[in-house]
Amino acid sequence: MTAQGSDLTVGLIAPGKIGLPFAANLIADGYTVWGYRRSSLADFEAVGGRAAASAKEVAERADVIFTCVTSADALDEVIGGEQGILAAGRSDLLVVDIGAMALSRKEAARDVLRAHGITMLDAPVSGTPPMVAERKGTVFASGAQDSFERVRPALEALGRVIYTGDFGSGSKMKFVANTLTFVHITAAAEAIALAKAVGLDTKLVIDTIRPSAAASTMFNVRAPMMAEGHTRPVKGTVSGAVEVVEAIMATAAEAGAEMPLLSEVLGICEEACASGRGEEDIAVLVSVLESRAAGSVRNDRPGAVVC
Repeated sequence: MTAQGSDLTVGLIAPGKIGLPFAANLIADGYTVWGYRRSSLADFEAVGGRAAASAKEVAERADVIFTCVTSADALDEVIGGEQGILAAGRSDLLVVDIGAMALSRKEAARDVLRAHGITMLDAPVSGTPPMVAERKGTVFASGAQDSFERVRPALEALGRVIYTGDFGSGSKMKFVANTLTFVHITAAAEAIALAKAVGLDTKLVIDTIRPSAAASTMFNVRAPMMAEGHTRPVKGTVSGAVEVVEAIMATAAEAGAEMPLLSEVLGICEEACASGRGEEDIAVLVSVLESRAAGSVRNDRPGAVVC
């Protein structure tokens, strides 16, 4: 049990792929955890969570609420909806958003809560559900430092916790890290697709690249999957990548930053989703590139009609 576990009641709104292992870890640490989402909470209750009927009920029962929603519109509804957090009429709450969305939208949610006396922290988590289950995620926490210190032990149920400073700097840091991650994964997919196309032994390629300057963590993790055509076990879905990349692109546009490489990554991920492979591991991007190449070869044949 953590030092905070016995006297801090935690709320989780929309516990899903990340929120569910987070809840399990919190409960293992001795926290009482209330949760709410529109769909069934049977899996949440199975790990020891207590089901609430609305976000309002969570706000009535909890001291700290972690929001795990997947869009800014959903966060707005959770906060200001008829059965939202504000409907509980409390000003002694602390709200911590661990999701990823355009920073301007998260700042707007912070301002709405602040107008009602409620403090909000920006603390997006980076990592896959299995990583969170093993407490190996990374949290980029930002906002009022005294509020952060209050919830640091709970955040540690996700993994390594880094305090980045003023509100919003957590999202900015996650977006920088995730830009590199997704570009590295896509570069690995392109490299493995090339190795296959020119007839190299992919095992030899991977063994050669791993100890070299050309390697990356994402190459080391995903290249073996790509070489074998495996997309399970799922370490991180393509659809999840799209959600984060869209948030990065929106924030970059607001800041006037150019993101040509990430824009291409988004297009490839969207192709995977359009082909029905959005819930597979992002290693599937190598198949998208191979399909593109096969289409190019067919279209370049003599007499082929190029559309």
